[in-house]
Amino acid sequence: MKLSDCPGFNKLRFDNNLKSFNNLMSLFLNSAERISASGKKVVAKSQLYPAEPIYAAGALAYDPYTHEAIVQAVIKENLGLTSEAIDAGLSWDFNPWYLIMLGAVVSGKNEVAIDAYSPSCGCCDDHVKKSWQLLAEATGSPLHFWEVPRFDTESEEWAIKYLVNELKQLFDWLAIQTGHKITEQSLLESIRSGNLLRQDLMEITQMLQLQKVPISALEYYLAQTMIDDYAQDPLLLHDRYRALIQELEERVSKSVTAPALVSEKPFRIYFMGEETQELSVWNAIEDYGGTLVGCDTRLSLYYELIKEDASSIEAFASWIWRMPCNLPTAERIKATVPYIKQQKPDAIIISSVIGSRSIPEAEKYTRDIISDEVGLPVLSLETALPLENTESIDNQIRTFIKNYTG
Repeated sequence: MKLSDCPGFNKLRFDNNLKSFNNLMSLFLNSAERISASGKKVVAKSQLYPAEPIYAAGALAYDPYTHEAIVQAVIKENLGLTSEAIDAGLSWDFNPWYLIMLGAVVSGKNEVAIDAYSPSCGCCDDHVKKSWQLLAEATGSPLHFWEVPRFDTESEEWAIKYLVNELKQLFDWLAIQTGHKITEQSLLESIRSGNLLRQDLMEITQMLQLQKVPISALEYYLAQTMIDDYAQDPLLLHDRYRALIQELEERVSKSVTAPALVSEKPFRIYFMGEETQELSVWNAIEDYGGTLVGCDTRLSLYYELIKEDASSIEAFASWIWRMPCNLPTAERIKATVPYIKQQKPDAIIISSVIGSRSIPEAEKYTRDIISDEVGLPVLSLETALPLENTESIDNQIRTFIKNYTG
């Protein structure tokens, strides 16, 4: 499948000159075929949690939350799947990402057949537990929740020990599902592969700091999403990331900006909060004179590298516990501030999703912290399913940028 074969993608503007991006996206679009051909077990994972244990157990990681939603809701525009999820037991006001994910599975329209479910139930709301329980019940597949303690510096020693024990139980469960025991060596090799991908995204993100940004918002956002499950092949994804980096470096060396940027001095925007299915947001930012210089929707997965010179399970546990997505709201925002500042934005967009519990309930608090810590103008956006409020979102972005650029 190619980008041009996707009905929903045809409504968006892609950078057709960026050849390496097409090869990168082919990993996403052709994942079902590659998974089927591998003959390996597929273990579904929750978004924003690392995939290393699954690969260390000889299986393939799959993030249905992201993948099914983008394929079903954005590409195929199969929005009726929400009704299937509601019939299966979710409330109509749930986060639409969960509605599409569950609807796809219970209706048998999911892209990938899943052998087992291994979500984390860290600092998320009950939507996570409810959705994954219904997924496992609908498919009759094994389910194992593993818990991440809430970040608290005074509880560090206890929390790391607790998380190490949680990971050991997860490793034992994965060994039963896959027939492969996770060893110190297999975990270390998996961490090294993941670190290559983290380094890749760090390098791409650093290019957004430049005055002439070489990659468009939509391409950057979609490139980020692939780190959730490593596109079922960490080393191949690393190769595709490196090809993208090389092409972007060529643009940088020639002082070439992304072709979608319509202003010689675009309004620099940092996007934070929750991922959105309304991908027209990324085109709209550029249509009205802006450019995306950063996005924290997957920052928790590459905020820093995992240490490779210590006990693998302890280094892994420590890194997970410090992931920004596991921090309380105030600490999470403050931890993100240095990443925001280094991208040199002119403004911030805070994204939330209708039905989510993480951003909307703390929106004013989040805005106040951003205002105090960064001192930049902030626009709050709330999106739903694709095309549900496209015009309203477009108007908000246009007005926001115009107010600060004249």
